[in-house]
Amino acid sequence: MTSNRLLVVDDDPASSAISGRIARGCGYDAIITTDTDDFRSRVLSWEPTVIVLDLSMPEMDGDQVMAWLAKQGCKAHILIVSSHELTRLREAEAAGRSLGLRMAGVFKKSPQVDKLRDIFREIYDAAGVLSIQDISNALINREFRLVYQPLIELKGGTVIGFEALARWDHPRQGPIPPSTFVPMMEANEIMNEFTSRILEIALDEMRLWNGGMNGRVAINVSAAIFGSIGIDEMVRTQCIDKGIDIHRITIEITETAVMTESGQVGACLGRLKELGAQLSIDDFGTGYSSIVKLHQLPFSELKIDRSLITDCVFDLQRSILVRALIDLAHNLNKKVVAEGVETVETLRLLREWGCDFAQGYFIGRPMPPDEVIPWLRQHATRNNASLNELL
Repeated sequence: MTSNRLLVVDDDPASSAISGRIARGCGYDAIITTDTDDFRSRVLSWEPTVIVLDLSMPEMDGDQVMAWLAKQGCKAHILIVSSHELTRLREAEAAGRSLGLRMAGVFKKSPQVDKLRDIFREIYDAAGVLSIQDISNALINREFRLVYQPLIELKGGTVIGFEALARWDHPRQGPIPPSTFVPMMEANEIMNEFTSRILEIALDEMRLWNGGMNGRVAINVSAAIFGSIGIDEMVRTQCIDKGIDIHRITIEITETAVMTESGQVGACLGRLKELGAQLSIDDFGTGYSSIVKLHQLPFSELKIDRSLITDCVFDLQRSILVRALIDLAHNLNKKVVAEGVETVETLRLLREWGCDFAQGYFIGRPMPPDEVIPWLRQHATRNNASLNELL
């Protein structure tokens, strides 16, 4: 089921069928009903995000339906579709607004299928919800891209690489954050295709840098794909095809996923390490790690979550925790990355505590691939002149 749930209530089977078919073509999960009792039940149990309402129902007219919806605290977008005159439709729309309902407009029943499709799409975008079909289309149309945030060594400020961060520029809704689309991919088993695409983009862009950036690139990987494909084989094959040394690839997986991993995941991580890829635990400090498991799994570094790094200069409890995590990692023979570094004070403190690497807005914001080489040149000049003084 998608997050775009459209409920049609119309006593005309032909008209409702057309509405349902158009809605499904726009990415909605649509249900059609001609019965007001069934309609009320669907509203309460299914919680539609869009309701297509005919004003002329035999048991309850449109105004009564809207009054009932308002009483239920309905948050759905409501589109009035009816054969009544436009003036009557506008009056009903105004009445719905006065009840506090989210009125999405009116549409006089007609053969204008394209116009109804446009209205559905406008509501779809205004609702800010997405379907798995949107994501599938985005993969086909290559709407995903990567930006790169630099990672420096704290001892001398040298850039050791970048983290690749996925971005989605939806053609109608604009930028969609990973926190929105990644869970949908994981729930609908298309994370494999997304991971392959992101890896392909990163490797292609590493080739385009043509030796201007010889450091590593870190790629976030969902634990959801480990059970269904060989991520190790995916990385190995693509690195060979693109001519990129696998030692320059770091695979990041979250702490929570690591702590709940199966033996199959551990075996896959082991194969990645044998191939030469670097492995990093992301968001470290936000889960409930087992020290035994941390020692057993083949990770080379731990990445302390930004929620702990932010304000650690001023927050005694956070500073104690961050220092303890750095010491723990080093005792387990792991390197430590601090993410979310936004001030020079934080940078200095992390260096004093022995943290190995850092990334964050103070060092460099995520940037498109064509800005990586110019940024590196600028950083080299700044590093020689002033960064060591700051540190």
